[in-house]
Amino acid sequence: MRRRQVLPFQSHIPLSVNSIHYQFDTDGNAIDLTSAKIDHLGGTYVWYGLPFGCGQAFCGITSYSSSDLQTWHFNGFLFDPNDTVIQTLCSAPLSGNCGRPHIVYSKQNNNYVLWVNQASPGYLLFTSNNPTSGYTMLQDRALVGFQPPGPFQAGDFSVQIINGTGYLAYSLIDFTTTGASIWPPFNQSIYFQELTPTMLNTTGSVSHVVSAALDLVDFEAESPDIFQRGDYFYISASNTCGFCTGTLLIIYRSKSIAGPWKRQIISADTCGGQSTGVLSLPSPSGGPTSYLHIADLVNSAPLSGTRNAAHGHQLQLLSFNHDGTINDLNCSPTQTFTVSLRPGSNVSSTGLVTTATDTSGELASWTPTCNLPTSQLYQTWASSKTGTLSEVGVNVAGDTPTGNLTITIFRYQSNRNFFTPHYIWETLTTVNIPPSSISQAFAVIRVPVGKAVTEGDRLGFALVSLSVTPMCVLIKTSKDVMVNMETGTRTLFANGAGQVSLRGRDGTKPPVNVMAGQEIKWYAIVV
Repeated sequence: MRRRQVLPFQSHIPLSVNSIHYQFDTDGNAIDLTSAKIDHLGGTYVWYGLPFGCGQAFCGITSYSSSDLQTWHFNGFLFDPNDTVIQTLCSAPLSGNCGRPHIVYSKQNNNYVLWVNQASPGYLLFTSNNPTSGYTMLQDRALVGFQPPGPFQAGDFSVQIINGTGYLAYSLIDFTTTGASIWPPFNQSIYFQELTPTMLNTTGSVSHVVSAALDLVDFEAESPDIFQRGDYFYISASNTCGFCTGTLLIIYRSKSIAGPWKRQIISADTCGGQSTGVLSLPSPSGGPTSYLHIADLVNSAPLSGTRNAAHGHQLQLLSFNHDGTINDLNCSPTQTFTVSLRPGSNVSSTGLVTTATDTSGELASWTPTCNLPTSQLYQTWASSKTGTLSEVGVNVAGDTPTGNLTITIFRYQSNRNFFTPHYIWETLTTVNIPPSSISQAFAVIRVPVGKAVTEGDRLGFALVSLSVTPMCVLIKTSKDVMVNMETGTRTLFANGAGQVSLRGRDGTKPPVNVMAGQEIKWYAIVV
């Protein structure tokens, strides 16, 4: 049974932002979400969207819960992604792949409504009594107020409740322009409409969200989200971007849902990614609401592909001016901010990493490094506890590997062993991880060990890839892991694949190198 944590009513929580912006769940896995939204649902914060770690166009819709926007607990799938009907609907080409999921609470029906982008007309709907699981598909779809016959399809969208009323913002894709030029592939622009009280359909007139410019920026707008601040309705959006490495961040605002709409561009490339939405955070003390922008940082992904699971995310506090305009995003890798929020409740804060005996840590500037199979890596540490080493976990990502990843857990005596010919460590266990078990996200590979260790034992794991295609690990650089040849215990060693003999002009240089100050993301559990 996981421990449930109930937090006090008011909290001031600093949210530190690092250079690559990887977040992790309580078991150490990198958050595998794309086109995802954070909402306050069921008394806590829920981050939900599309995982792409399986390497397919549709892997399901998953969610994580947090009480503080820092510690995330993995909830699993919102519905069974392997259901035959679901696979047919969500995997079809040009179907939208059940993307850009959004959840709203229907007060009238006392349930949660999940909207997803799935072909035409309008949007596919699911309902559940739980915000994070148990969703069942409805036969009736939500229709939109403006979708002409022919090659027009509702695309990216958002649904949001403001002051008790539900709203939909959606991009209408005009496929009549497909193939007409090298770029853009098609035109699309945003429409805004009210929802019925059940949150299951639209009602009333439709507003076309365009600026006075009526230019290509307006007619390439997608990934909208909705929020309100003061007298203004806001719609955040990007320009057309198929999971690309950066696009415009657009902000529309109007004092009426009917317009007219004023437009700003507050980032040239969304810091190397694409906007996924804005989370409104009412002050726990009655002060002004904070607004947190969330983006997929696709440019952080070390692996190729349009649906890439190995990217990080950026959470950034929006800064407003007196006239309602918003200041530009700050893309500095060292930016930090503090936000006051009401903590969520009934969220587990424990997991494999949070209870691990020894670990590299979670909050750090993690950088993806794809030096497997070109190198063999050896990460070491000293056990801080006597007992049984039950398991070791390490974050690895691979893009359709062609061979196994071999992981060996070992015990050794001295750092100098790595530079000594014919040295043989004590093998505690060796496992071969097949390609099918390696995620395209930075998921933890768990290695069961079950061997006795003593406090102070020098331990390590070796990573050797037999794949032709790259595999990646997460690396942090810190002065705390700078190597001391005699006393250092947190040391990363590497040698090139096949480099097994002395090197150098005088023939005395060992093939193993010290990666000074670097450490792989890992954990170890001793019981």
